[in-house]
Amino acid sequence: MSEELISKKDLLQLTGISYGQLYRWKRKNIIPEEWFMKKSSFTGQETFFPKQKILDRIEKIKELKDDQSLDDIARVFSISEETVSDRGHDPLSLEQVPKQVLQIYQSLFPNTELENLGTVQLCSLLFVNDWLSKGSVTIDEINQFLRLVETHKHQINLDEAFVIYIRKFGIGTWIIGNQHGTFVDQKDSILINVALSSYLNKSVK
Repeated sequence: MSEELISKKDLLQLTGISYGQLYRWKRKNIIPEEWFMKKSSFTGQETFFPKQKILDRIEKIKELKDDQSLDDIARVFSISEETVSDRGHDPLSLEQVPKQVLQIYQSLFPNTELENLGTVQLCSLLFVNDWLSKGSVTIDEINQFLRLVETHKHQINLDEAFVIYIRKFGIGTWIIGNQHGTFVDQKDSILINVALSSYLNKSVK
C-alpha cells in the first residue's frame, strides 16, 4: 500500500506555516530533504510530502520552537532518528560533567559509584548544569529532578524522553514524558520543555 502524500500548497494551508519557514526548516535538516518529492501534476511539477510524517514533524516543531533554537531542534531529531550503534559519537563520560554538579549528585546518592552512571544519568547531570547556569531552577528543584531520574532511570527511554518543569503558585512539578504521550495544562506555566537526548553531545564550556 503506497504512502499517502500531501501537496506543498495543501500542507501550508493545513498547518498555517509559511513557505519561508518550510524551507528554513529544510536547510536546518529539521525536515529531511528526502521528504521533498517532485512529482508531475496537471499544473506541471509540484512538491509533495509523506503526509503523516510531515504533519507529525511540523506539530512537534511548533511545540519546541518557542523554547529551543532551530539548531537544538535539529539535534533532537537527528538523534532520535539514528540508532545507538549508528550515532558515531563518543559516549558520554564523567569528564564532561562539571565537578560541582557531580557533588550535588553525590550528596543525594553517596553510595552510588560515579563510574557506574549510565547515559540517562549523565545526560540528566548535563541538563542540571545547563539549567542551573541559566538560573532558572533552584538547588532544591534540581534535587527533586535527580531523585525522579534515579527512581525511574531504567524506564526512561532516552530517544523519547522529554523533561518538563511546571511551576505554578510557587510550587514546581517535574515530568519526564515523551513527545507523543504527555499532556500538560496551563502551557504558560511551563518553564522547561526539552528533549533529554539533546544533551548527548553538548559540551560544557
